[in-house]
Amino acid sequence: PIAEVSGTLTNAIACKLDPAEQVQAAAATEAVTRGEAVGATANWTSETRENVSGSSSVVARNDERGGRRCMSVTDVVIVEGEETTVSKRMCKGPGEARYVIAA
Repeated sequence: PIAEVSGTLTNAIACKLDPAEQVQAAAATEAVTRGEAVGATANWTSETRENVSGSSSVVARNDERGGRRCMSVTDVVIVEGEETTVSKRMCKGPGEARYVIAA
């Protein structure tokens, strides 16, 4: 992924997208994690290529000891009819502004 989205997108998703699409996909992930609601989905459509779209959805949330919050997010990208689905775990610690991919 490009540097500005490396904490938000997985390689499996980023490698299918051009830099502008990576920004759109990351914005969708940031939108759903900001709300922290299980079931929330943000969709996007490429502004640079036809037949490219995707979504991010929060599928589960769990809080850990010490105040760290985590959630499972599923990203879907469709490029020319080929769908790629990737699940990722995203967390943020106390005082941190946004969720990032957890190892």
